[in-house]
Amino acid sequence: MPSFELVVPESFLFIPANLSFISFCFFISFILSKIFKSVILFFVLLVSLLSLVYYDIFIKYAIKNYYSLTQMDSKVYLQPTKNSESKIDSLSMIGVYIYPLKYSTDLTQSEREEIKVLHESYIDKFIDISTYAHKYNRYIYNTQRVYLNSNVYENTKNEEINPRFEILKKIQDTFLPKIYGKYEYKFIDKKTNVVFATAFNIFFVNSYNKFRNKYLFWTHEKEDEFNPDPIQNFDIIYKKVFID
Repeated sequence: MPSFELVVPESFLFIPANLSFISFCFFISFILSKIFKSVILFFVLLVSLLSLVYYDIFIKYAIKNYYSLTQMDSKVYLQPTKNSESKIDSLSMIGVYIYPLKYSTDLTQSEREEIKVLHESYIDKFIDISTYAHKYNRYIYNTQRVYLNSNVYENTKNEEINPRFEILKKIQDTFLPKIYGKYEYKFIDKKTNVVFATAFNIFFVNSYNKFRNKYLFWTHEKEDEFNPDPIQNFDIIYKKVFID
């Protein structure tokens, strides 16, 4: 009689394995809380036991909730100087605004027009951005200046005209670098060298060699599914200081 082997996909084992572990944590916490007659002990033990396996998920969602509830609308210190049409003079977003080039290693006229439509309403003269193109199996990075509102400086080199405002992006050290990382954006008035606003982008680091990956059937897909999405307030701060 031919032999056969039953193969159960890991995705089917994920739920029973994790429910079994959670039930075990409940059982141990319940028994010990009854022995010592303490309800508080039950919750302390339960959280402690669950944290042995899921601690990073708890921390990530706590960090995300903290930033989303308390930090999203803060860090505007001053309003930038604007002209009579409520437009700032010029802006550098090199390293922050990275535009993908579709057809060549330089901006086409249609791409320039697309950028103009987005920014002419609140920037008077020009915007400096980064670009990248994929060509010959490699990425080509560059910086481009797009003049706005019919401003053109044909007889002056780009580098001789400095933008009035600049946004700098820098990664910061965190207390838990294996759990999350943080980018900080500084909004700078280059004429006065004053930082008039800051913003952040919090991203969460994933790893795939934990206890639950080995014994509770947490695949790469499951880790990515439970990993929180990044949270940022750059768009809010940018709109508040430049557009509103």
